[in-house]
Amino acid sequence: MEFKGTQTIAASREVVWACLNDPRTLQQCIEGCESFSALEDGRWQAVVLASVGPVKARFKGSVTISEPQPLRGYRLSGEGEGGIAGFGKMNAVVTLADAEDGTTLDYVAQATVGGKLAQIGSRLVSSVAMKMADTFFTRFNALVSGLAPDAVPAAAPDAAQAAGTAAAAAPADAGVDANVVLTVNGRPVRRRVDDRTLLVDLLRRDLRLTGTHVGCDTSQCGACTVRLDGVAVKSCSVLAVQASGGEVVTIEGLAAPGTVHALQEAFTACHGLQCGFCTPGMIMAADGLLSSGQPVNRETICTAIEGNICRCTGYVNIIEAIEQAAHRAKEQA
Repeated sequence: MEFKGTQTIAASREVVWACLNDPRTLQQCIEGCESFSALEDGRWQAVVLASVGPVKARFKGSVTISEPQPLRGYRLSGEGEGGIAGFGKMNAVVTLADAEDGTTLDYVAQATVGGKLAQIGSRLVSSVAMKMADTFFTRFNALVSGLAPDAVPAAAPDAAQAAGTAAAAAPADAGVDANVVLTVNGRPVRRRVDDRTLLVDLLRRDLRLTGTHVGCDTSQCGACTVRLDGVAVKSCSVLAVQASGGEVVTIEGLAAPGTVHALQEAFTACHGLQCGFCTPGMIMAADGLLSSGQPVNRETICTAIEGNICRCTGYVNIIEAIEQAAHRAKEQA
């Protein structure tokens, strides 16, 4: 199976090339990556937790850079064994070109699977593989576009030297640290984190506020929606350092301790949830509308939640719940 994609990155070709050869950047772009360590000759050892339909396994394998053409591109390959789940292989030819607003990154990726994975069906496997490739390069774009000038990794003349430098230097999970100061659910928070840490990861991993869900990592599903300085935002598309100095409200802090927010009551009364995975993000998006001062009607509700995906309810009850919460808020005003 083969698929293609293009990313326009707001950075120079030199910066993009340096990041393409930086193991710390590559690790953060691999969805489900649990460990990433340098070997030699442009190779890294990786452990990735991945799900393909009903099959979930921990794949152990390697990531390899080959055919490097400095500032122009290379071939990025990965392969892993998942025990009885089978094996997976993917390689992508990455090409760089100058663009008006930075650098254009084009990729042509191919994937193959075997074992139990091959029995699932080519359509599902192809969809998951395409999503993994898209997630990798979307994350790469977000990380590189958000880099401060002094955070750009030093460019190595070739991939082998990059791997050798990484092995001799800091651990693969080390990064450029930055101070982040926030108010989260009314409480002051100060953390020192890698400057590429996403806000959603800070909330879930560092602060254990796991009501903010991760559903896609590509800012499409809205499960990670929180309120930042009074505005509903997708926390998977905001760096923690970008939010520094701001005020964040998550689903855990929407209502006072021991109470339930009007939206939470309405979602329950109107059966606006089923599996519940999308509900925190849906409620935070709706709260953004109710807090904005805009008129609340079917049109504005649909606009407010158009970036939030629900795969269970069909949205009818969700819209009714938001209408009910808005009506009660108006009565109590």
